[in-house]
Amino acid sequence: MLRLTRSQLYQPSENLKGKKALLVSGILVGLIFLALLGRLWYLQLLQGEYFRFLSENNRIRTLDLIPSRGAIFDSKGRLLADNRASFSLSIIPEDVKDWAVLSRRLHNLAGIEPEELEEVKRLSRERRSSFKPVRIRADLNHATVALLETFRYELPGTTVLAEHRRNYPITNEVCHVVGYLGEINQKELEQARELYRQGDYVGREGVERSREQVLMGARGYRRVVVDAVGREQKDGLLEEKLAASGHSLYLTIDLDLQKAAASALGDEVGAVVALDPRNGHILCMYSSPTFNQDHLAQGTSKLWREITENPYFPLKNRAINGRYPPGSTYKIVVAAAGLAEKEITDQTAFTCNGEMTFGNQSFRCWNRGGHGLISLHRALKESCDIYFYRVGLKLGVERIARYARAFGLGRPTGISLPHEASGLVPDPQWKQRRYGKPWHEGETISLSIGQGYNLYTPLQLARMVSVVANRGTVVTPTVIKAVMPPDGSEPIAEPLAMTSKIPVSPADLEIIHKGLVAVVNEPGGTARRAILPGITVVGKTGTTQVVSLNFVKSFGSKENIPWKYRDHALFVCYAPAEDPSIAIAVVMEHGGGGGSDAAPVAKRVMEAYFALPQTPLPARPPGPRALRGWAFGWGGA
Repeated sequence: MLRLTRSQLYQPSENLKGKKALLVSGILVGLIFLALLGRLWYLQLLQGEYFRFLSENNRIRTLDLIPSRGAIFDSKGRLLADNRASFSLSIIPEDVKDWAVLSRRLHNLAGIEPEELEEVKRLSRERRSSFKPVRIRADLNHATVALLETFRYELPGTTVLAEHRRNYPITNEVCHVVGYLGEINQKELEQARELYRQGDYVGREGVERSREQVLMGARGYRRVVVDAVGREQKDGLLEEKLAASGHSLYLTIDLDLQKAAASALGDEVGAVVALDPRNGHILCMYSSPTFNQDHLAQGTSKLWREITENPYFPLKNRAINGRYPPGSTYKIVVAAAGLAEKEITDQTAFTCNGEMTFGNQSFRCWNRGGHGLISLHRALKESCDIYFYRVGLKLGVERIARYARAFGLGRPTGISLPHEASGLVPDPQWKQRRYGKPWHEGETISLSIGQGYNLYTPLQLARMVSVVANRGTVVTPTVIKAVMPPDGSEPIAEPLAMTSKIPVSPADLEIIHKGLVAVVNEPGGTARRAILPGITVVGKTGTTQVVSLNFVKSFGSKENIPWKYRDHALFVCYAPAEDPSIAIAVVMEHGGGGGSDAAPVAKRVMEAYFALPQTPLPARPPGPRALRGWAFGWGGA
């Protein structure tokens, strides 16, 4: 009998197991191979273009080159704004391997908060480009730059870029005219995406804003080869287009006059405007209080809170945006209208007893004792209210309004600065639209001496008096003298602005001119404090009430009247009388009297213009900002 060994008995079963194991292994290998083939098909065919783009862009980077912004100079070539070297930190999201680690390291090295990195990721998603640098921190100090460069290999995805930062060597005296820069917002970026990038700085106020396209220049780029962590390789420059610097500007502003105005106004609130009546060049435009442009460029919440909560609104350029009743300076317009309309002549006289009754109202002259029988020359010299009440009633409000507009009042002057106010020339149609009520002749009486609804800017008042100075021409003011190309070639002079003529004859304007000469230079004139040695100054004072006279009397003495209830002080003038080359308007909010307080400010500016020794300013109480303890760094000189 045949006997089988144990090994022979179990061999078929084990062979079967081996075959099964081999089959399973083959199936697994086949599945893996199919999975690889599927993945390869997905990557190569379905997503091939995407990953090719990803690969190329991970190797080649395009870096922005920000242009150098054009400089700004005053009329004598003194620097008002330029650029300084600066460094910024940017993130390339695609190169960041671990956001949590990067966030921790940047916080320790540069004080960057996690929320800032989250903002970078958000912007990267919105722009659908994780390969472009996103600026996270600008104007790094040297210590921070040194730390970032030392540990750059531990900060994949970060890059420190050299760029230009705006610098203002002269701040307070010219801040409103020059303006300042601020970071572009999302709305502005969407409107001009081809010109700007996230994190760019653009002009916010002044000529920085109005001439943004001239100053900004044109950006360039660099295409470079980078390694896996985004570091530029040696000899990795593939293509480069250099940024084109912006054009520089020469302003018509004279820094000496700006400083004189700042010194004269001190801590008062108001504005000084001086222009050349021959061509409209703005020689001085100073608004008080002022601010420091470099502080605003930093843009911290604390600084913004300080300036926005300040009760005197330092950002407001009162020279073009402040609207004030013109007071007795408006008598220039009423006199011109009366002469041109043949309602009066230089010989027409009225009797001033210090008070005039009209209907059931009593209208007073500032001189309670009256001026007696008075003609136009004396009425201008001594600023008689009764005389101009009578002229205003003869003319009526509509004819007065027509001549006011002819003088350029109540509409923007056309100056190339943002936020210019139009002012207000009231008439019956305006009142009906505004209040739904008819005009009353009593309102014409108040309007005739610059009270009532009249509202004009200091720039409009300066242009108004320049019309008398140049004998009938309304000039368009400008602050731009010339533009200098970035290649250093000859500056291109700004074209002459448009002008118009008023419907008043030179002979009638000469009558007004002589009356205004008397205001400053004859005994009894209201602006004797504006006299200059050897130069004949021509001017007109104005003082406007902001509350009723009876309310003011309730405080007793002048010293007890709160600042916000005090009269505005105004003065307009030009010089020299024979051939005027400068016209000035001064407005001091709640500053006292036109002759006592505003006229000396104009005198200080004229002393600087004519290179005369400065005379001491009359003593006056501390201005409102000093009284309120306003001392956190935004004030004027």
